[in-house]
Amino acid sequence: MSLNIQKPVTMQQIARLAGVSRPAVSAVLNNRENSSIKVSQEKRERILDIARNLKYRPNLAAIQLTGKRDRTVGIVHSCYVLGIHDEMIRRLAIQLRLAGYKSFFVPVTDPQQELETLNELASRGFAGILASYSLVNLKQQDYPMPVVMISENLASYDIGVDLKTGFHTMTRHLLAHGHRRIGFLCSTLKYNALKLEGLREALAEAGIPRKQEYLVELSWNAGFAEQILNLIRKERVTAFAVAGDLLANRFMHWLRRQGLRVPEDIALFGTDGLEAANQGLVPLTTIVQPLDSIARRAVNLLLEKIEQPGRQQSSGKPELIQPLYRISRSCGCPEHQEKTIYWEGIPLTLEHSSPYIEPPPPELEAEEILLTQQEILKLS
Repeated sequence: MSLNIQKPVTMQQIARLAGVSRPAVSAVLNNRENSSIKVSQEKRERILDIARNLKYRPNLAAIQLTGKRDRTVGIVHSCYVLGIHDEMIRRLAIQLRLAGYKSFFVPVTDPQQELETLNELASRGFAGILASYSLVNLKQQDYPMPVVMISENLASYDIGVDLKTGFHTMTRHLLAHGHRRIGFLCSTLKYNALKLEGLREALAEAGIPRKQEYLVELSWNAGFAEQILNLIRKERVTAFAVAGDLLANRFMHWLRRQGLRVPEDIALFGTDGLEAANQGLVPLTTIVQPLDSIARRAVNLLLEKIEQPGRQQSSGKPELIQPLYRISRSCGCPEHQEKTIYWEGIPLTLEHSSPYIEPPPPELEAEEILLTQQEILKLS
């Protein structure tokens, strides 16, 4: 769905419809009660009604010239992306706070609600908007305020994670373990098409023919259990690429109820790199989205647009951040023995530390290692 943006309504248009002068409209809309321009209550209400009906928005460029810049950023986040959205919001809020900005978070569940929310935030004169895992194709030139889009699934975005490469890399890893029939499990394909594309390219490079029936889409699919069992028992699928860590953990529990073991009978990997990935039946091999890097880059880009209004109209080339990889037992590898300290769900290094995150107690330690693409391909 694309955003249908109309030309901004001006104070001059409102003045013409209300039958008053432009300075009178400015005095009312800017709530200047002590203004030398006197406006009757009747005309004041008429001006406000017309502005409301036309969905008038303040001229943000003009506001910035007065030096009265709002220091609140709206964070619009799709709740459709399970598990990862809380982690992403927290990191964005921390980065904004470090930069001296407040955050105003609004969850959305569908494209229409997101469009309405974006318009509402713009009408309030926020400094900018961070749209994380957005459901709509919002373009900077369509909007009168700085916007940064975080989502690689859209035609127009600013920052994303190269999950296509991530799935290509991890599929090669499964192939190196000897798997030739690999299924793809997701909640809905619409928001996971790039992941499937990466898997298919890796299979094609290995000379394995494309099998559409190896795709399992769970949304609105009452027969998914029968479909998966058919893939395992009849098609002899031995591994699954799963689009999400929470889904991968649930899948492991479901496999156990079917009498199947991970990784002995079915190998799999997940996506996102959530702390919950290591709380399942078997430690989960997963593609890690570097949320700290994403949040830091997104906030920096938004601040550049806020501080340099001329940049707002040119989004520039989208930036794809490379994922990392956590290798555990679910793919069939032995567990790596290297310590990463966790605190509030964040794997801490010196880079992650901030005044808002206290050092973790010594007992909160987890055994794992994060690998780059080059390092994981060496394992293959």
